[in-house]
Amino acid sequence: MTGASFDAVARKAADDMFALNFTRGRYGTTDLTMTYNVGADLIVHGMASVVVPTVIMGMFGKKTIPLEATCDAMLQLPNSDIMFVLDTTLSMAETNVGDTQSKIAALRQSVTDFYTILNNAQSAGSQVRYGFVPYSSTVNVGQLLRREWMVDQWAYQSREQNEYIDNAGGTQGNTTTTTTYSPWSGGITTSTSYGSSENCVAPPNESYTDTTAWQAWSPNGTAVPRSRTGTQTRNGSTYSASRASNGVCTITKTTYNGYSRTATQTVEENPNAGQTTAGTRTYYWNYKKITYTVSVLKGSSANGLITGGYFELPIGNNFAVKRFNWGVGGQGACIEERTTVRTGDTGTEYDLDVDMVPNPANPDTQWRPFLPDIVWSRSVTNYYPAGGAANITGWQPNDVIHVSNNYITPGSYKSDFAACPSASRKLATIRTATEQTSLTSYLNSLVPRGRTYHDIGMLWGLRLLSAEGLFASENSSSPNGGNIARNIIFMTDGDTETNIADYDAYGLSALDRRRTPGGSLPSNSDQDGIVEDRLRRLCTVAKDQKNITVWVIAFGTSLTSLLSDCASSGRAYQANNAAELNQTFADIAARISQLRVTH
Repeated sequence: MTGASFDAVARKAADDMFALNFTRGRYGTTDLTMTYNVGADLIVHGMASVVVPTVIMGMFGKKTIPLEATCDAMLQLPNSDIMFVLDTTLSMAETNVGDTQSKIAALRQSVTDFYTILNNAQSAGSQVRYGFVPYSSTVNVGQLLRREWMVDQWAYQSREQNEYIDNAGGTQGNTTTTTTYSPWSGGITTSTSYGSSENCVAPPNESYTDTTAWQAWSPNGTAVPRSRTGTQTRNGSTYSASRASNGVCTITKTTYNGYSRTATQTVEENPNAGQTTAGTRTYYWNYKKITYTVSVLKGSSANGLITGGYFELPIGNNFAVKRFNWGVGGQGACIEERTTVRTGDTGTEYDLDVDMVPNPANPDTQWRPFLPDIVWSRSVTNYYPAGGAANITGWQPNDVIHVSNNYITPGSYKSDFAACPSASRKLATIRTATEQTSLTSYLNSLVPRGRTYHDIGMLWGLRLLSAEGLFASENSSSPNGGNIARNIIFMTDGDTETNIADYDAYGLSALDRRRTPGGSLPSNSDQDGIVEDRLRRLCTVAKDQKNITVWVIAFGTSLTSLLSDCASSGRAYQANNAAELNQTFADIAARISQLRVTH
C-alpha cells in the first residue's frame, strides 16, 4: 500500500500473495473470490470464498459446499524515534497553485494524519516518540538545554551611550499658517492581491500624481490676515505592502480617478511672536561590538535547565532604558551557534560537532542567547531600499560614533531579518488524549518567519535525535530493551535563501562574518554555498555515522540534487500540493511501520 490508499497496485500484490498459497481451481473448487476492505485504522480485512465439490455428501444430494476464510493484516511499529525538521520560513505562508490552504496549514494537517496512522499501527509494547525542530535562520532550542551549556558573557554588534548635546531653541515668527480640508470626493477603488511572503515589497506606483491648484490670496499676497483656497487632486495608482502575523503578504492597490478635496489656507498674526521655542537634544551613540553579561538569562530552576530571563540597559532610543527578554515575556529562546571556522581558515568547528557536550570552562563550546533587540547595524538606515533587501549597502565594520537613533536594529524586523521560529520539542511519546491535544496546539503554533537556512535545522534535528551526546541518557535505549529505528523527516518548500542583513545563528552576518572571510563584506551567494555544503556534511553524518534514515520532502518546490542526495536511498519525495504532501506523509508512515498478518 502507498500510505492509506488500497489501490489497484496494492490489490494485485494481495491477490498475488493469495495465489501463491491457493491457486484457482485447486481441489476442484470453483467461483473463487477475494475481497478486501480497508478501514480508517488501516487494517486490511481480507475474505476469500470458494465453492468446494463434495464426495460423501454428494450421495445425500449436497453436491457443493461454500467455504469462506478471513484474515487481517495491519502495520505495526517497532520502537521508533521520529524527528521532524520543518522549514517554517516566510514562504510557508503562501499557497501552492491549485490549493485552497496555505502551505503551513497543509503541513499541520499532514503531520496530524501521519501521527494518526502511526498511532493506530503502534503495538502496546513498543515505544514511538516524536520530536520537532522548526527552523528558519536559527532554531528555538534554548529551553531544552542545561544552564552550563550556555555562555555567561557574549559580544554583540550593539551600541552604547556617548553623549548628548542640548541645542538652543529658535524664535517664533510674526505669523502662523493653518490649513483645513474638506472631505474627499470622487473616484477611488482598492483591490488586494498576495505577494511573496519572503520579499513583501510593494511594486512602484503607476502614473500617480497628487497636485494642489491654489487660487490667489485674499485680499492679497502680503496682507495679514489673508486666506486662499485650492483643490487637491489625485490620479493614478499607489501600492502598499503589509505582512500579517501569520506571514501572509498582502499587496493593496489604490486607484484614484479625479479624487479631490478643497484646502483652505489661512495666515494670521502670531500672538506669541518673538518668544523662544523649545530646544532640542542631540544624542550621540558609540556603535561597536560590546560584551554583555547574559548569565541572568539562564534562570535558576532546580532541574538545571534554562528557563529564560531578562536584563535592562539604557540603550533604547534617546538613552531610554530598554528591557531585553530571552525565553520569557513572549520572546523565544533562540540561540547563536558555538564557535565555527571561517571559509579558508583552520580550527575546530565546534558548531558542527553533533554530540560534543559543552565544556563550561571553554566558551567556544557553549551556545549563546539570540538577542535581536540588542543588535544594531552600522551606517545602514533602510532595510528595504529600492530593489529589495538583497541590495543593502553601506555596512561599516569599524566602530562608529553616530548622531541620533536612526541606525537599524534587526529587532524591529522579527518576521524576516531577526526571525526566531517556534520552539523545538524533544522526543516524547504521544498516546494520551492530553498529549494529542498538546500536539494539535503545538502544530497550530508554527508560524512562518525568516529565510531558509537548511543547515541549522538539520544540525539540531541530529542533536535532538542522536543516541549519543547531549541527550544520550534519554535516547540511547527503549524501555523494552529493543532496538530503536531512528528517522529524520526533513521538509522544505524552497531553495537555500540567506541574507547578509539577517541576524541569524552566527550573528549579524554582514558584520560578524563568523563563517565568511573577515576582511570583506560577504554576499548572499557566499552564505548560500556555505549553508548547502554544511547540509551535505550533516546529511552524511546522519546516514553514515548515526544510522539514521533520512526522509526528505520538497513541498511546492523542485526536488534538487542537494535534497535528493541528502535523503537515504529511495526516501526523497516531491509534493506539489497539499494532497500530495498528505499522501507523502502517509507513505512514509507506512514504510516506517512493518506489515504484520495478525490472524
